Amino acid sequence: MLDNRWVVPYNPYLLRMFNCHINVEVCSSIKAVKYIYKYIYKGHDKASFSIDQPDADGNIDEIKRYVDARWVTPPEAMWRIFGFPLCANDPPVLQLPLHLLNMHRFAFNAQADLKNVVSSENASKSMLTEYFKANELHPWARHILYKDFPGSFTWEKKKKIWKRRVECFQLGRIVSANPAEGERYYLRVLLNHVLGKTSFEDLLTVDGVVCGSFRESGERLGLIEADNTLDDCLTEAEQWAMPCSLRRLCATILVHCKPGDVRGLWDRHLEPMSDDYRRTRTSPNEVEQMVLLDIRGMLQSMGKDIIDFSLPMIDDAFDPTEGEAREIIEESTIEFDESDTKLSSSLNFEQRAAYDEILAAVERGDGGIFFVDGPGGTGKTFLYRAMLAKVRREGKIAIATATSGVAASIMPGGRTAHLRFKIPLSCDDGASCSFTKQSGTAKLLRMASLILWDEASMTKRQAVEALDNSMRDIMGIRDRPFGGKTVVFGGDFRQVLPVVRRGSRGQIIDASL
Repeated sequence: MLDNRWVVPYNPYLLRMFNCHINVEVCSSIKAVKYIYKYIYKGHDKASFSIDQPDADGNIDEIKRYVDARWVTPPEAMWRIFGFPLCANDPPVLQLPLHLLNMHRFAFNAQADLKNVVSSENASKSMLTEYFKANELHPWARHILYKDFPGSFTWEKKKKIWKRRVECFQLGRIVSANPAEGERYYLRVLLNHVLGKTSFEDLLTVDGVVCGSFRESGERLGLIEADNTLDDCLTEAEQWAMPCSLRRLCATILVHCKPGDVRGLWDRHLEPMSDDYRRTRTSPNEVEQMVLLDIRGMLQSMGKDIIDFSLPMIDDAFDPTEGEAREIIEESTIEFDESDTKLSSSLNFEQRAAYDEILAAVERGDGGIFFVDGPGGTGKTFLYRAMLAKVRREGKIAIATATSGVAASIMPGGRTAHLRFKIPLSCDDGASCSFTKQSGTAKLLRMASLILWDEASMTKRQAVEALDNSMRDIMGIRDRPFGGKTVVFGGDFRQVLPVVRRGSRGQIIDASL
């Protein structure tokens, strides 16, 4: 059945005047402004197209073939020629930093002496610390909240001081903080409600008593009661965040903040969390189920289950995954090209030897570590595709990863190793991956029959050891590498080794696999 919801709003007068399709959007609420604002600022539209034909031999020059073009209309061209402003924010908005004591950011020259940097006067200054100082120096400013300070003061970057404003106007906005950040989040709650404080310690003081944390200070002031701060957090995020971000924030609140009235939060914020689904689905029940499924996937990635929270039940009719982890669904539903299953017949002698030995280890299920070595262009990716197709055709899970995104993109279902294994960006000896035993990643690794890591020669050995430590932990097998899984590394040590900034030859070798 079709009704007016299938018809794009239009204006007959404009259609006739310009003889082209023009969609009409009416900004009637903050939601429309949010979507239009994000749409405008995401950048101009581009088109890619091909203008070359194959040569006499049927070959195509792919580099020459690809054209990335942008259409500039005559009005825009004229506007740019005359130097008119294309966009503006009125009034201007100043982003106000939020940080705990001595944890603010400070930019300095890389060649500078760190001792001199730390001892400099400006190193200890930030907008927040100078806000406290301005309250101390100007008693009349103590009735102004931190977020409203730019309306009465101007920030001088070079001197790092707040100076009384004499003209124009500016809005201030404190950077957002997630409830999972703990003290930083509660500091933001206090700054949004408490006036005239002159230091962090003064902010912790309530009725002459110095509290041990910002949360305790907020509780004594009555700012943190039940779920009101969590409700305010979601309400504020609704003004600028997209529905997918709101769902992620909701999942974070459920896991880290332990709200008392979960169902109340759900009922109050379901509508903004489902804006995108309501555009394509007409049934309210279906929309609610789609939001629940999305949040369940996020909770699973955090090692939690949605049934632990008092949310509406997920209807089996809308759940094709039957509660399976999102990571497992992604890997088990990767479609392999039928032509890849025929690649095994084209392997050369060395490729065939590696192919047979690795797949024999997968078939036995007793694990093993292999390294496929070879310069670029010798057929490593050809071998990977053949193995992945063979394993996946049998209904098993094969995880394809690579150190670099480019290498991962040329393998079916490829992901970067840091994304798939949750490897920390900074790894020390003895580190582990940042996933829990109950998370979807852990479940996926337990079910995997083959783990493939290309360009392993480029990664630091600490990253590989982190995966090894985590695999032994989740598999419960400490005396076998990677918990007894079949792991295949690939790469070429004649190419790029791990990058160690200003590292000596010994340091680079120490970081190498």
